[in-house]
Amino acid sequence: MAEEYQALKLDKGADVSKLLDDRHITDDEIKMAISDAEKSGQKLYRKDNDHLLASKKIEKVTFTVEYSPSGDKTYTVHTAYAHRVQVEG
Repeated sequence: MAEEYQALKLDKGADVSKLLDDRHITDDEIKMAISDAEKSGQKLYRKDNDHLLASKKIEKVTFTVEYSPSGDKTYTVHTAYAHRVQVEG
């Protein structure tokens, strides 16, 4: 059974594709973050540029995606980054 996030389509320019490749961020990680944000409504709106921000923690890495809707189940990805935090006590 396919995961729901896999039905999403991403629009990325060449510069964004290279940036994500350099940062080792996959399309699946981006789709998971967007899918969760759209389902739950837990996303931030940037009124300065009409973009949305979504974050998702996958294992020990938090992925943040800046995106905007561009069609039915289609999203334009503006940028994304990953952050790994390990707290030892």
